[in-house]
Order: sequence, then structure tokens, then C-alpha cells
Amino acid sequence: MTLIDLMTSKGPDLGLRLKALKKAGEHKPYDCYQCARCSSGCPSMKLLELKPHEVVGLVRMGFVEEVIESGMAWACASCLKCKERCPQDVAPADLMLALRNLAFEMGKEVPEAYTRILSEVMEFGFVQRPQEVLTKRLVRVNRERLGLPKMPEPSERFKSTFLRALEEL
Repeated sequence: MTLIDLMTSKGPDLGLRLKALKKAGEHKPYDCYQCARCSSGCPSMKLLELKPHEVVGLVRMGFVEEVIESGMAWACASCLKCKERCPQDVAPADLMLALRNLAFEMGKEVPEAYTRILSEVMEFGFVQRPQEVLTKRLVRVNRERLGLPKMPEPSERFKSTFLRALEEL
């Protein structure tokens, strides 16, 4: 089902819109004048059915649940390039984070890849484990072969702080 199909079956939910705007904080989608500067620099745009400025517009109109159902918020790379580029300080990335939090509160399913990333951070302290890579000369190298120190494991303090931060979302 596409986002367009979802939108034709429902009207805007103004209460959910207010919740999303409150979670987004100081970056108000109402300030967006749809210049598309955020979208022109978005590395995730090819994965999205809608561009970041269009997501902001949909939330502004009250189609929050439809955006959440479409999975748009989870495809955002959270690189903050949109936040840098926006002349109005709207910050679509902050809105995407607010939509993720709202989806979780609504009991929507969190994508498996996202939970895998969180478990990697908890276990290794990074989004992904150190890997072997192939050089231009087709030689496999890793941290040890490059003479780099072993990656430190996350401390118990980091793990407890990380868990507390997740609980506050």
C-alpha cells in the first residue's frame, strides 16, 4: 500500500498533528515554505516515497498517521543535512525523530534493522562492528593488519546511560 492509498481513505488528524509538533520541539513545520533545499541534499531521498519537504507538508496538514504507516520516518538517515540546509530552521530530521517516537508510543512495529542497530550500539558501542575491507589492490585488511588498536568495548556506564536515554525517548 502506498502513502497515496492511505491518504485517500482518511482525513487529517489534527490531534495527532499537535502531538507530532510538540515532539518536534522548537523546529516548527509551519515555518517551511517548501523550498526543497532539505530534499536536494538528502542522502536517503532515493529510499523515500516522499521527499523530506513533502513529509513536513503532510505533517503540517495533519496526515501524521499516514506518514508513520508508510515507514518514511524510519528511512531517514538522521545525517542532519536537511537541518543544515533549511533557511527557516525547520529541521525535517527532528520531525522524523518525533514521528519515530510517536510511532513507538502508538504501538507501531519498529523495523528489525533499527532494533539491530540499537543492539549493535549496546554490544559494541558503534552502529556496526569493525569489519575487514578490501583495498584497491584486492588485499583484505582489518584493524590488526593496519596496526590499529583493538576497539574498546563499551563500559557499563555507557550501557546504563544509553538505556536511560532510550527510555526517555
